[in-house]
Amino acid sequence: MTAYEFVASSVDSLDRLQAEVIVLPFFSDERPLTGAAALIDWRMCGALSRKLLAGHLDGHFGEKGMIAAPPRLKAEGLLLVGLGPMNSFDRSVAKRACSVIAGALRESMVTTAAMVLPGRSLRLIPALDVMQLWLDASKSDETLEEVSVIERAEEHRTLGSLLVGLRRQSESPLGEHP
Repeated sequence: MTAYEFVASSVDSLDRLQAEVIVLPFFSDERPLTGAAALIDWRMCGALSRKLLAGHLDGHFGEKGMIAAPPRLKAEGLLLVGLGPMNSFDRSVAKRACSVIAGALRESMVTTAAMVLPGRSLRLIPALDVMQLWLDASKSDETLEEVSVIERAEEHRTLGSLLVGLRRQSESPLGEHP
């Protein structure tokens, strides 16, 4: 079972974060980048923005790009994942994006990852909803041991409660039935 922790989207938290890969979903029309991606871009002196401006990545849905993480971050790489345009983002797109991310991590055999959940950089979907979508998409990944979810501190308790509830449900002798 994958272990989860929640970390704030702040420079200090990102500098202390340890993971093989940091997953940063972004929209094709999200310029400048926001949230954790913006903070990491700042740490990289605008390297992510320059890649976007140069057309190396455009953010179309399902696009994936791996970039070496700067030495200041304790990660080997950054996985940028395109979400398409903001105005077409909904629960269905979030679900598909979670599947794309889960597949990329599974194919890469990543054991530790940090991630911003799709749509959360701009708060286009409730944290609890997209966390459930992520858990559904990643449940078959037996390689992924630890995930640090980068999220606003106000959401940590709610997301933690979801995980506690799911753990209790899985440990119940009744299984998934109440």
